Amino acid sequence: FGHIELARPVFHPGFIVKVKKILESICVNCGKLKADISDPNFADKIRHVRDLKTRMAIVWNHCKS
Repeated sequence: FGHIELARPVFHPGFIVKVKKILESICVNCGKLKADISDPNFADKIRHVRDLKTRMAIVWNHCKS
């Protein structure tokens, strides 16, 4: 009750960009974050950011490079 079967998968357009950024930030094989947490430069950037959107942007930029 409360769901319908669709012929093809349907994705919410509001979440596509966020899901793509998260998938680009994690390892496909093990699921760990691609960023090196022991890097003091990266850890210092993350430690001082409280806003979650800004933090995600920093992590994503660090992981894609």
